[in-house]
Amino acid sequence: MSVAEDIGFFGKLPKALPGLALLVGTMVVIRFWIEPWMGNAVILDQKGWLIKVTHLNYILLGIIMGLLYRNVLFGGKLPDVFADGFKLSRLFIKTGIILLGSLYTVQAIIKLGSMAIFLIGGFVVLSIVMVLWLGKLLGMDRSMTGVMANACSICGVSAAVATAPAVEAKATHVAYAIATILGFGILTMFISPFIGHALGLNDLQYGAWVGTGILNSGQVLAACLAFNPNVAPGTAVSVGEIWNIMRVISIPFAVFAVTVWYWAGKEQPEGTKKSLSTLLLEKFPVFVLGFLGMVLLTSIGAFGDAGIKGGPPASATIKMIRDWMQWIFGIGLVGMGGYIDFKELAQAGGKPLKVGLLVGATKYVLALIVVMIIRDHLVEI
Repeated sequence: MSVAEDIGFFGKLPKALPGLALLVGTMVVIRFWIEPWMGNAVILDQKGWLIKVTHLNYILLGIIMGLLYRNVLFGGKLPDVFADGFKLSRLFIKTGIILLGSLYTVQAIIKLGSMAIFLIGGFVVLSIVMVLWLGKLLGMDRSMTGVMANACSICGVSAAVATAPAVEAKATHVAYAIATILGFGILTMFISPFIGHALGLNDLQYGAWVGTGILNSGQVLAACLAFNPNVAPGTAVSVGEIWNIMRVISIPFAVFAVTVWYWAGKEQPEGTKKSLSTLLLEKFPVFVLGFLGMVLLTSIGAFGDAGIKGGPPASATIKMIRDWMQWIFGIGLVGMGGYIDFKELAQAGGKPLKVGLLVGATKYVLALIVVMIIRDHLVEI
């Protein structure tokens, strides 16, 4: 191992400071100046027209700024001086998801019941089967099909990366899958809040829809916070993320199923391979375990009262954690916007694009239809 590889997180931190400063500074300007100005600006004789009509808030503004940094200000590539800082955006988002565990207790999650598990499991299985069928129908590469199957069914990037080694996927296969998923997800991330408001969905209904229908975890988070930027039990983000986390937990089972499908239809090559158990241990998203740990700590009262609806108000510690979450998510999503490269998305063409868009659109629309049908039977936690 080289000295550069052995530096560790804190050794790399000084190099990341310029990019981190840009992320934090952007969110400070948005939250303390831009968003308040939008809330007070009078347009067409309406105070706060920009927020009431466009539903723009610090989350969407942060993503838009990240997009502008990369694709306009920096000409499509993050400068080296900012690149390491922007890489920390993933850490911010995963940290925020771990802290989201403070919105739930084990008892509240159990209340979701068999209906939620059935719906989430049903959509995962339906998406996998649809991708495998379309891949065969279009003559798509078998490894590419396997990666797309889990990318479209579970949580986009994490599932694509976890599946790739098990189905001998090339780096280009993963890149195409991720670009396709992100391209579709960007569209749904921006239009979902408008659809939700237009249909009069409440936080519970909206969260259940996007938590099931949007392909990527980060985009579920962004779409929920764009609909309602508040972080508290019962808000869109708390509902959407618990449904999404339940979907992410199915990664090992989905990887196993797609791996069996891949090798069952392919002649075994010579040479040794990593076992399936090793692949799952290496690729399973650890932040899910952190989230579950936070849920357990919240359930035993480690942070005081959780502020669950119908119970005592949230403790000062819980309120502080939720304030942190808003800043952590905001900063992380500025960085996420900085990783959206329009040129890369344009290259995600051909068969993967057709499969991704068809499956993504089907899942997105069908999830909305199902939620509209059962909207009065969803369990609030």
